[in-house]
Parts: sequence; structure tokens; C-alpha cells
Amino acid sequence: MIKRLLFVLLASATAVSAQTTAFGTKATANAAETTATTPATKGSAKALEEEVDNTVVITPFRSLTPPEAKTSRTFQLSKVNKLGFTETSKELQRLYSAFATQRIIDGSPSGSSKATGYLATVNYAIVQDLGDNRFLAKAAWPAAGPNDVLAAGADTMAVLLLEKPAKVGDTGKITGMHVGTVALLFTATYPPLVGKRLTLRREAFVECATLEDSPAGLQKFVEAVNAGAEMSATTNEQISCKKCGGLGFTREAEKGKLLDKRIPCAECVSGKVIISVETKFAP
Repeated sequence: MIKRLLFVLLASATAVSAQTTAFGTKATANAAETTATTPATKGSAKALEEEVDNTVVITPFRSLTPPEAKTSRTFQLSKVNKLGFTETSKELQRLYSAFATQRIIDGSPSGSSKATGYLATVNYAIVQDLGDNRFLAKAAWPAAGPNDVLAAGADTMAVLLLEKPAKVGDTGKITGMHVGTVALLFTATYPPLVGKRLTLRREAFVECATLEDSPAGLQKFVEAVNAGAEMSATTNEQISCKKCGGLGFTREAEKGKLLDKRIPCAECVSGKVIISVETKFAP
């Protein structure tokens, strides 16, 4: 009986020792794992904190949608300065100047293509290089487009795509084609926003060159039209208001009075309305 009791006690002690040892070993292993992994986790977190996302993402936000011309007309070169026709050399020069500012030089066989946006002279000071000749800049430009569709900018942040490399701090002036508003996601490198990840919406311009507005350029233009090239220019023209008949006001009878009441026309200014007109050129 005593031997059996001693055997049971011995077995119990062995089991407790094994369990304790196993748990202790496991605890020691877990502690070692924790000790080994904890610094790594802290190091990774610190590395993530110190890592700066320098990727730059520029996506269209509001594309430019030039207003369509409300009416069109044809300017025939064969009628210039002939009796009884409205086509004059002065009018041709005016329309060609508009045409030249609406076309940009590119690598096409004809040497030019119609601009997709409005052209403006942009004064700039580069604030940050966004890569691929794209820059964030403080810029100023005048209003452009029919009825000033592109509002003027003054000391305004804009995104520029330049034809040549540049560096932060550079200033200059370009002929820029407005391509609409873009959403810009980037990490700022200029004070006081250094290191901040920002999303901005800014006007964007592409540096370009326009056709030469000169007698030689006009001569080439005339030759191209006579050779069958399809050319057109969009201009703002003043026409008489149809609602008021060009008077600038409408009349309304007043009871008991001989003279009608004059009401200023809400659709025009002094009887004139500005509309966009597309002029097509023909031989």
C-alpha cells in the first residue's frame, strides 16, 4: 500500500515537473520570440514613419470644354477688296491673327494643329519639380478664350508642362495652352508644407509655340487655303441684340401715360451681344 502510494506521488511529481518544464520552455520560447520580434516591429514602424511617399499622380479633374461657336460664316479669298463684298484685306489680317493664336506648332506634316485649349502668356516661378518636366509653380496669366472662359490668374498655383528642364526657383514666361483643371497628389518639398502629402486641384498649362503672325505667315496661310487646306478661326463678334432690336431697351405701355416705359434689356449691353463665330476660309 505504501509502495503504491509512493509510486502515485512520484508519478504526480514527474507529471507536474514535465508540465511545468514544458510551460516554462514554451514561455521562455514565447518570451524569446517576443524579444526578437518586438524590436523588429518597432523598427518597421519607425521606418514606415520616416519613409516619405514621393510618388506624384496627376489626373484630369475638369477637362476643358470650349464653347461651341453659335454661328459660322465663310470668308472667300477670291472676294477680298472687290466691290460689293464685305471681305477686306484688313478683315483677313484680323482673322489670320486670331487663327495664328489658336494654332500651335507640332510635328504634324502641316506643321501645326488646332489647339485644344485657350492660349495665354503665363509668368511663373517654379516651386517644386514634379518629374517628367512637370512643375508646380506660382503663376499669373490674363483671362483668355471667348467671353474670358479662362479666368485670369494672379500669384496662383498652377501645374506647368515645360518643353525644357528647369529647377526650383527658376522664373520665366511661356506661351501656355490651358488644358483644364487637374487633381495633383504629391508630397510637398517647399516650406511650410515640407513632407506633407497633399491633394490639390490646379489649372494646368502646356508650353507651346504659336504660328507666326507676320506677312510671311499670312502669305503661307493664303497659299494653303488656295491649295485646298481647311482652315477656320473662332472669334468674338458683336451683333445687334434680337430681343431689343439693338436699342438696348424694351418698351412697355403704361396706363394713363403717352410715353412707354423703357426697360433695360437683360440680354445685351447697349444693344450689342457678343457671340462666338467660326469663320471658315475658302479660295
